[in-house]
Amino acid sequence: MVWNFNESVRAYKFYAHKDVVLDVAYSPSGEVIASASRDRSVRIWVPKIQGQSLDFRAHMGAVRSVQFSLDGQRLVTASDDKSIKVWMVCRRRFLASFTDHTNWVRSAKFSPDGRLIVSCSDDKTIRVWDMGNGQCIKTFNEIKGPAVDVEFHPSGAAIGSANVGGCVKLYDLRTDSLHQHYAAHNGAINKAKFHPNGNFMLTGSQDSTMKILDLLEGRPIYTLKGHCSAVTSLAFSGDGDFFASGGADRQLLLWKSNFDKDDRARKRPRQLISSKATKSKRDNGPSKPLQVDYDDVKDSETIEKQSPVPSVEDLDLDIISEPKLCQGPIANLPGENVRVEVINMRQKKPFEKGHIAKFGLPESPSRTCLQSPNQTSSVVESLSQQVESLRDTVVLLEERLSIVEDELKK
Repeated sequence: MVWNFNESVRAYKFYAHKDVVLDVAYSPSGEVIASASRDRSVRIWVPKIQGQSLDFRAHMGAVRSVQFSLDGQRLVTASDDKSIKVWMVCRRRFLASFTDHTNWVRSAKFSPDGRLIVSCSDDKTIRVWDMGNGQCIKTFNEIKGPAVDVEFHPSGAAIGSANVGGCVKLYDLRTDSLHQHYAAHNGAINKAKFHPNGNFMLTGSQDSTMKILDLLEGRPIYTLKGHCSAVTSLAFSGDGDFFASGGADRQLLLWKSNFDKDDRARKRPRQLISSKATKSKRDNGPSKPLQVDYDDVKDSETIEKQSPVPSVEDLDLDIISEPKLCQGPIANLPGENVRVEVINMRQKKPFEKGHIAKFGLPESPSRTCLQSPNQTSSVVESLSQQVESLRDTVVLLEERLSIVEDELKK
């Protein structure tokens, strides 16, 4: 579905996938949307009422992740068939396949400059791929549990991962080391997103909460509770002023990002990673494998270094490293028309208050959390304890008032 903040503009629901949609991504220009599905296909959509769509028969298994490169020309997908594939969008052309993972690939993302790809898999590894030569240049081993989401820091010099063990990890690609570790949630973390300024990270978990991490201070600063079930999707707006969250409770919530006000007010902005160091690193080309000794770091992830082995099928290095740009808007490409359902937002009463009230949470029966008997009893017990505490406080105040009255009578 495509929603619009303007109530006079109707929402569109597109039908074409034959199974569950697992991931969606807007192109940087906003012209088109890519969707990945369990039906093993990837589709490129034009978000208009005509419902035009391009179909990529992408993988032999469910496609779990899809992302555009920063220039919008290429698409990277990750699948349960243990592969990562890169596509030329305008030509509808397959470019490369990376196949070193030995289990389902959960996520794959481009670096900001488009020269690297990072991926995570159920084989408990995070791999960094060089688009220039098609080789895996770094491998980070996750000992306790696999990562389910991974992405580059906006500077391109670090990567962040969300782990099934409830922790978030940041790896510095310049030193090939674990940079920060947060035991953030009680349940598995489904998504982790960097704020566009790079100083904060937003996480969403199976425990139904979201947390905002201050990466410069090295601590969580907010816990957000809005969903009644697992938080499965997160996204920041381009300027970072807003973010959206989606959950298994079938709710889509829009939030105002107020936590970066101090950074905006500073004359000299804070930086997690020095821009000079990042620029120097990029000028020297992609990182080469380094041997790092982690024997003295307790319970840390080891980094597997090995001689690079080509892992790309049907690779055209010239096209990948210097792709020829598409002529004209991508949205003008020919595609098939699919069924589109137009939804009148004015008839959707549960969403009216939430939309009008300056991005507040919707007040509707559908927002009510379904609680188990154990949860209900624990809530009642907590409330009774609070009532008892308030009663004790009132009794104490009455005693003090009596003492004051006695003193005044004297």
